[in-house]
Amino acid sequence: MASGRRHFLAGSLAVGAAWLAPRAAAAPPGPPEPAAPTERPGSGPRFRVAADGWGAASLPEVEAVLRSAAAPLWKYFPERSLEPIVVVRGREGPIVHYQRNVVGEIVMKLDTQDYLWCQYVYQFAHEFCHILCGYRDQPWKGHNWFEETLCEMASLFVLRRLSATWEAAPPYPAWRAYAPEFRRYAQTVMDSRSQVGGGHLGDFYQQHRRDLERTPSDRHLNGAMALTLLGLVEGAPESWESLAWLNTQNAPEGEPFPAYLARWRDAVPGRHRGFVDEVARQFGVARNAGPRAHSAD
Repeated sequence: MASGRRHFLAGSLAVGAAWLAPRAAAAPPGPPEPAAPTERPGSGPRFRVAADGWGAASLPEVEAVLRSAAAPLWKYFPERSLEPIVVVRGREGPIVHYQRNVVGEIVMKLDTQDYLWCQYVYQFAHEFCHILCGYRDQPWKGHNWFEETLCEMASLFVLRRLSATWEAAPPYPAWRAYAPEFRRYAQTVMDSRSQVGGGHLGDFYQQHRRDLERTPSDRHLNGAMALTLLGLVEGAPESWESLAWLNTQNAPEGEPFPAYLARWRDAVPGRHRGFVDEVARQFGVARNAGPRAHSAD
């Protein structure tokens, strides 16, 4: 692995291309300058957008879309502070680097341009979720698939939320008609993913464990699990905050997945333990089953 880089794309060409979710219809351009967006940055996360590479879209338009995409997750992290972020145009798929740039910013790359707002949102929400998870370059990455699943879930959550948000208060009034595209795009992504089927997530994980450990960003496998878990955060969105404690420690090499979930549960405040317990239950991990239940052995 290249130093300081979190690989979003890995494995076969089919898996590597899976980040490129279906393209929705282009949004109408925003009003001519110097008209300002109706949304204001407010107290959102600190990030800036590099000026070049976005094609026909102007810098204020891209900034407005990304600030809108950050809001549905950021609102559930009221006590969180983040390092500043810079969003730049990438050419090899979206990614967030482990290594900060020379001025201490987290570097996020998005591989999209023009007025493909759904693609901007899908990619940004995924990468922003990694940042909210406290992503780190861990020596053993056997459970990275779980964070990838949560981030895929974040993309779907944000897309579906923005459909309602833009209907009521889009960044620019002219963009209100684009609001339904977010939900359509999310549904197209969901329809393209594998399904867990009749068993619980623990069975699905055990069936695909080696593939997930080898290729943690397999979007069809991540997507199947994300679809199963999405209802948990849509029903209790305040649970997103629990992700802030996901990576408080490095995972020991070969750690069984139940032990990984138990460490996460021990780290979160009491208000989020019920959510982590429910995630564990969805994976077939009993609350007091011990670290070897549903182990990798």
